[in-house]
Amino acid sequence: MKKQKLNKIKILSKDRDVPKILSKDGVELVITKFENSRIQNTDNIKKKYGSKKSWAYRAINTKSNSATLISQKPGEGNRVHYHSDWDEWWFILKGKAKFEINNKTYTVKKGDLVLIERNNIHRITALGKSNCIRIAVSRSDVDHIYV
Repeated sequence: MKKQKLNKIKILSKDRDVPKILSKDGVELVITKFENSRIQNTDNIKKKYGSKKSWAYRAINTKSNSATLISQKPGEGNRVHYHSDWDEWWFILKGKAKFEINNKTYTVKKGDLVLIERNNIHRITALGKSNCIRIAVSRSDVDHIYV
């Protein structure tokens, strides 16, 4: 989306506190205590936290990178937002999700990579019969601008 169009959109709020953002998006459990461990196994993380509830596990949180596994039940997802200064990308580990990017809808599944460039308004919703697990790759200091 071009900058001119963003200027016409009403900004409701901004936030960059990722654990708080995830909680507001309905994630029941946000785990940060193991971040930056040298080696982490996604299969073990998925097995430990299961699929009975939604959870987020921040595996990496450095000055230049952040990677968070997010597991959400069908119908759950994030609020409509964009990032003005960061391109983020996602890797789908399990299940399916709907990505709405600038009013265009994409259905993605396990193994797909999704790039969302800065200034693209987006929303993600888990689909299917079981939790969708995705890895969000960004930085922890990036503004989430809600519209």
